[in-house]
Amino acid sequence: MKSSVTQLVELAPALEAVLGADAVLTEDAQLDAYTADTYWPAIHARAAGTPLGRPDVVAVPRREEDVASILRVASEHRVPVVAWGGGSGTQGGAVAINGGLVVDLRGLDTIVEIDDVSMTVTAQAGVNGNVLERTLNARGLMLPHYPASSEWATVGGYVAARGSGVLSTRYGKIEDLVLGLRVALPNGTLFDSVPAPRHAVGPDLTQLFIGSEGTLGIITRATLEVVPLPAERSFVTLHFPSVEAGVTAFRTALARGNRPSVIRMYDEEGTRRTLSPVLGVPLDGVMAIVVFEGGEGRLVAAERAATIELARTEGARELDPALAETWWDRRYDFYKPPHHPELPAIWGTIDVVASYARIHAVHQALKTAVRDRYAPEGLQLRMHFSHWYRWGTMIYARFLIPDGGADPLALHDRIWADGVTAVLAAGGVMNDHHGVGLKLAPFMPAQHGPGLQALRSVKSALDPLGIMNPGKLGL
Repeated sequence: MKSSVTQLVELAPALEAVLGADAVLTEDAQLDAYTADTYWPAIHARAAGTPLGRPDVVAVPRREEDVASILRVASEHRVPVVAWGGGSGTQGGAVAINGGLVVDLRGLDTIVEIDDVSMTVTAQAGVNGNVLERTLNARGLMLPHYPASSEWATVGGYVAARGSGVLSTRYGKIEDLVLGLRVALPNGTLFDSVPAPRHAVGPDLTQLFIGSEGTLGIITRATLEVVPLPAERSFVTLHFPSVEAGVTAFRTALARGNRPSVIRMYDEEGTRRTLSPVLGVPLDGVMAIVVFEGGEGRLVAAERAATIELARTEGARELDPALAETWWDRRYDFYKPPHHPELPAIWGTIDVVASYARIHAVHQALKTAVRDRYAPEGLQLRMHFSHWYRWGTMIYARFLIPDGGADPLALHDRIWADGVTAVLAAGGVMNDHHGVGLKLAPFMPAQHGPGLQALRSVKSALDPLGIMNPGKLGL
């Protein structure tokens, strides 16, 4: 790949020729805005004045065809390319560790079509999540995704990082909501996937690009399923005698066909350190926030009653439902000050998923390998079970050390290595919905084994020059 000097001398003018001068950024102050997403090491490095990566040029396309043109120029000049959406990713996936070109997709901000008959929305990659939701809500619809990052994240980021939102237990994760994609391939062509995924003959190419984090191409638009705004939304707060009792209750409820939109079950430390401060009420033990919703009140009430009865069978007590409603109203406050940590603290979320047969071993592995091992450093581990499936559930394990000491980066990396290694050994799968990026790239061989080579072969076929987000996804 060419040097930074060559990139500035040759790349910027070449991009200006196809995009216009106002769409190409090269000034230091402009480039500094793209040195970190929300990956802790990137935030730490930027604060120290030594960012993990900084682009040499930023291109801001206004049309989807422009993205294809940008990739043709990048291929000709053999420079690395990183796609940028809202910059809200936690894994370092948007950090330009090799310099080169960042493509800021926020200029692709058109909601192309809302199809009230087919219940779909087609939106360009740069459409902001909250903007999309407000637009749909005005039509009596919603995209049932609702990630914590929706204030900043974009449609392209939702898909590229294989995201999940708080309503996933009822409606699924983003891969369940995507019907079709348009992708700019590294050779500079635009590709439209089959608009009826999993129903056409042959492999489903739509799913190939979901979670690919810009390593195979750049997503420029997505067609997504939408649903009517629920006429009824009902809240339940439960206190369980143990994590095991809660898992059994919800596993049974899902197996019997009940579909709460939200199940958030906090273990003892998660209740005390995470849930209680946000709700502003002293709470202890294993607490669960459960939400039911739908278009018919009687069906919502029936699901609610059946799930509560199963919880009672496992020893649960029903508490004031207003607590769950307060959680809903404040569900994004968990990720903002004063509840979200700031430097010099070290923090991270080891989110993992496992089958019900293995989830308790995984939960214990995180306690042993992370909470107990790093207790002398002041580590707090706050866990809740946040996405539930018929076959298993996901643990959102948030760690925090108020002060990382003399070498916080090394400590951060050790915590991650110990945590992920323990989870894999216990039969878990790393990362349910935050992506891979830089953070989890070293663990991809252990996660996928020989299958990773198949993905690398796909990468080589689509991106023979290796310019698409190099260093990410373990590719």
